[in-house]
Amino acid sequence: MATKALARRRPRRSNPRSRSRRRAGFTLPLAVVGGFMPLGCHALQDFKEGGAIQVGKGVCQRTTGYVVDAGTFHWPSLNQGLWPIVLGILVHKLVGGTLGVNRALARAKVPVLRI
Repeated sequence: MATKALARRRPRRSNPRSRSRRRAGFTLPLAVVGGFMPLGCHALQDFKEGGAIQVGKGVCQRTTGYVVDAGTFHWPSLNQGLWPIVLGILVHKLVGGTLGVNRALARAKVPVLRI
């Protein structure tokens, strides 16, 4: 009776080229940071007007739309906080990722910045 010889599998080894391609480091997504800029500017203005309590109320209102003092919902305040952040994340994902701009920046060896 004949038996079939089983080929022995080699252990998986990491490709040395793949290790050199990976680059551990911090990158700064400019579109997302730009989305937080209106919220930061308004928070600074709120701090000048009323201190830390006013900053908390203002950030809450601009990110959720809920006015703490009145207990109501205010849609236009989202234009100063939430919508720019969402738009920045979408630009980062669509323009930077889908169109390959971030990959081109990485190939050009731009050290910290990404879109």
